[in-house]
Amino acid sequence: MAAADFSVTKFKANLKHGGARPSLFRVEFQYPSEITTRPNPPNQASFLVKSTTIPASTIGSYDVFYHGKAIKVAGDRTFDTWDTTIINDEDFGIRNTLENWMSSISNHKLNTRDKEVFNTSEGDVAKYKSTLMVHQFSKAGNELRSYVFNGAWPSALSTINLDWATQEIEEFTCTWTYDSWKVE
Repeated sequence: MAAADFSVTKFKANLKHGGARPSLFRVEFQYPSEITTRPNPPNQASFLVKSTTIPASTIGSYDVFYHGKAIKVAGDRTFDTWDTTIINDEDFGIRNTLENWMSSISNHKLNTRDKEVFNTSEGDVAKYKSTLMVHQFSKAGNELRSYVFNGAWPSALSTINLDWATQEIEEFTCTWTYDSWKVE
């Protein structure tokens, strides 16, 4: 590329609306229907999810040997876990719902699944799995892109730090495991 073909002015002109902003997003949790029958699961996740990520996209590879030389061949797609940092409201609404969801998947005392709440089916039809979404918005408020996480369930909740020396609002991280994601 010749120096005359590049300038800061041309670069800025080609950067649509100044670039996407990481603070313009909304997350939606869709709890399994068996969880929503319990006392009032919160629907304010859109307001209390402080941070998250757009998911990674990874395609593995494997070696195929041809005349003694390894040739890389595309393998299976893998999906990393997905983290959301959640502001803890004083009613512990989201935290309680996630703890109940996790307890239904694997009970604290007996390490068993709540068969009254979730059937024993596994795979993509498992009733403890649900759908999550993250939406990215433009500065004008238009939806730019939405990611849908299929077959999602909470696999880890972080600690909530308590400290007499701070006045900060509590927050915690939920790690989600899911089957796949797609762009809508």
